[in-house]
Amino acid sequence: MQYWFIINPKSGTQFGQKMAQLESAIAEQTKLPNDEIIFKMTAHAGHATDLAREAVAQHIDVVVAVGGDGTVNEVARGLLHSQVVLGIVPMGSGNGLARHLGISMNVPQATKRIFNSEKQLIDSALINNIPFFCTAGAGFDAHVAAQFARQTRRGFVTYIKTSLLSFWQYQPQVYSFGGQHVRLFALTFANASQFGNNAYIAPQASTQDGLLDVCQLKPFSAIAGLAVAWRLFGKSLDKSRYANIERYHQLIVTTETPPLIHYDGESLQLTTNELRVEIVPKSLWVR
Repeated sequence: MQYWFIINPKSGTQFGQKMAQLESAIAEQTKLPNDEIIFKMTAHAGHATDLAREAVAQHIDVVVAVGGDGTVNEVARGLLHSQVVLGIVPMGSGNGLARHLGISMNVPQATKRIFNSEKQLIDSALINNIPFFCTAGAGFDAHVAAQFARQTRRGFVTYIKTSLLSFWQYQPQVYSFGGQHVRLFALTFANASQFGNNAYIAPQASTQDGLLDVCQLKPFSAIAGLAVAWRLFGKSLDKSRYANIERYHQLIVTTETPPLIHYDGESLQLTTNELRVEIVPKSLWVR
């Protein structure tokens, strides 16, 4: 077995300390020779995808994304429809896919899973032909993703502060799909159950059911927002009167103006008024 660890040195907080834990955990978990454990550092956006595709071409057995949701997305898209298995050592701010899959936030425990667990085949998804693995969407969560990307500090506290400040700036938008026109606070397409940090936008979502859970979150007041947040982190948003969740294989959504979207936490301003989302069943091996 040969393992590539694709590492984003800019992920999350306390990177140096976590890397020391990773190296120690690898030494404890396996006696593989050095040429079968390869560290690859990313240098720029998209580099992790290039490295993952190189790993596929070289028939590497397991490629481990060491970083946050953006790093996981980049590595995973390079492994799609191949036999190479994705592992994750979460070091980001949200770690949505890792949390959904039950991967520990503890570096040694996450590393142990890579060497000792069975692989499983999961779904991926596309938003305007861009792969995502956890969640994508338009509305408030995309707005927050864009604001969070501008912050000099990372981490959960910064994300919460950014979300609170964004709440007062953001205006709900109108979305058209399925013959209806609805004004929404957020429209989220969930392959996995959460954004990250145990914020469960679609508590019943599965990465193995061949469906996307589409969450329509209606506008709400600041006071009602406390209840919405409580349900979001309490894994019960599907029971909120402000949320409506439906399942689709694919969906076309039109907007009044080109929307700002996010995919696995990465924001992108579209130049089209049309969103096309679809599930891609059984397209990625993970551990």
